[in-house]
Amino acid sequence: MNTTIKLTSAQVSENIKNLQSFMSKHKLEQFYVSSFDIYLNEYVPLEDCHRFYMTGFTGSTAELLVPSSGKPRLYVDGRYHEQADLECDLSIVEVVKVPANQGVLSTLECDLAKASPKIVGMEGDRAAVSLYERVSSEFKVELFNNQELASVIDFAPMASFGKIQHLAKELTGESTGEKLERIFTDKSKAYYITALDSLAWITNCRGYHLPNNCAFVGTGFATHDKVYAFIDSAIEVECPDDKIEFINCKGPEVEEKLLAISKNYKLSEVYIDKNALNTASYLMLTSVFGEKKLAAKVGGLIDFHSIKTDAELDLVRKAFKQGDKAIYNTVCWVKEQVKNGIKISELDLYHQTTKSYQEEGCKEQSFNTISGVGANGSIIHYGDPKADVFISDESMVLLDSGGYFDSGFATDTTRTFMGSTKEGSEEQKRIYTYVLKSALACQNAIFKSGTRGSGLDAITRQPMYQAGYDYAHGTGHGVGLNVHESGAGIGPTRTYLMKPGQVVSIEPGIYIPGFGGVRIENISIVKEHPEFEGFLCFENLVYIGFEKQLIDESLLTAQEKVWLEEYEAECVKRGTSFLQ
Repeated sequence: MNTTIKLTSAQVSENIKNLQSFMSKHKLEQFYVSSFDIYLNEYVPLEDCHRFYMTGFTGSTAELLVPSSGKPRLYVDGRYHEQADLECDLSIVEVVKVPANQGVLSTLECDLAKASPKIVGMEGDRAAVSLYERVSSEFKVELFNNQELASVIDFAPMASFGKIQHLAKELTGESTGEKLERIFTDKSKAYYITALDSLAWITNCRGYHLPNNCAFVGTGFATHDKVYAFIDSAIEVECPDDKIEFINCKGPEVEEKLLAISKNYKLSEVYIDKNALNTASYLMLTSVFGEKKLAAKVGGLIDFHSIKTDAELDLVRKAFKQGDKAIYNTVCWVKEQVKNGIKISELDLYHQTTKSYQEEGCKEQSFNTISGVGANGSIIHYGDPKADVFISDESMVLLDSGGYFDSGFATDTTRTFMGSTKEGSEEQKRIYTYVLKSALACQNAIFKSGTRGSGLDAITRQPMYQAGYDYAHGTGHGVGLNVHESGAGIGPTRTYLMKPGQVVSIEPGIYIPGFGGVRIENISIVKEHPEFEGFLCFENLVYIGFEKQLIDESLLTAQEKVWLEEYEAECVKRGTSFLQ
């Protein structure tokens, strides 16, 4: 996360002390603090991320458990092991580094069980129903809201939100009416929508209200004939589609409006996603519909929008062509500046990347650009580019970036490259080549229909395993209107079935603290194999050449050399190969 908010260790310590005093007043032994906002959104502005105020940690995801006395425990996955140590004052915050094959939340819950508290506190408007149900089955849980914590911790104010705008069908692939017809084969069903990307998808509206997000803030109620979107009273809307009704309201007013709307429908079930619905909203829905009518549906609408239509895939292809050009131009700019003796810092690279995307029509970055030079490349989600860390001839640079273009579909690509045309060192070439071998193994895989993401993860890691390397994060995630779309993914614990129409990342890496890191990331469409019935393969979306100065060809097999030649030939045709 890029932010102007900075907290000193003294401020973090004071916030912890104030929360623990609050806990003492309410007789709480443990307090769970999530990284989420009220929409359980992934990329939350630090101003609205309560976990940040009690740790100083700026990563996008982590979980926090605060005891009534002593150090809070911050649970982070492999992407943040190094970053958390660097950002947190370890004398006041304990960092729990969760392995790739374990869940962050499940690890926290195991620790909670060991502590055996009598009463656990949670923010009801920021804790998922699924977590609340698990914890409340073991312990007594007291729910609190934002206002109650704001009485003891000085949270920064949020910025106002801009106008919500509706996109024409040529930028969405389907109208809202067509989507409703496809979703609702049974008119007695409805969805309560809390995932922001699902709401943006079904309404074909964009707001860019939050950093690195094309969506707008609000919740929705989708029926067979209309989508009702509940948004803050201060937000303006431009939407001519009569299948969508925007309702300006605040807090408790949502319940009142929803109750009135529900009387127009004979509903047997209202689907909710307990992983994407906060507990306070769940209690409101039980008041409106009754608990028996609320039907848990994992992912909510994700089954519909994680599998893209042909028209949507064309829009995705267009976005990646624009993203490819932005990244290629940025890397060329770096090499030219360094060649001419001009000092370029990590921060310069960060800003130039944004500029290059804007020149290709980008409306917003899809995540905070990672521009790590030298040793900083080993920090997997490095989010603090320095003005005094410069790129030299010998620098290996990791650039991970993405953007939103006209349609609002996210792009996401990583390239690791040398600061100039100089050959990489033996060690730089070794780790780059093994990452490349793993990327090629997955990108060119042929796999059976019904294969799970965990199976492809094993295929990807095999070339690295044979050289004694590994990486502490998943191999890939779904990509859609959210750069980390659920419903698809590749990783050790990913149980998603791979299905035609999914868009997923392939991003193996090797990270050596104090030395540097390599990550290569392409995004691909899952498709049916053109020759073998019952098999699937990938259509690559990213065509940016690999770094010749970092490839040790002696480590490549004959087949890998063929794959590489074919890929580079296509990059040459597109004008995005560094061999030119």
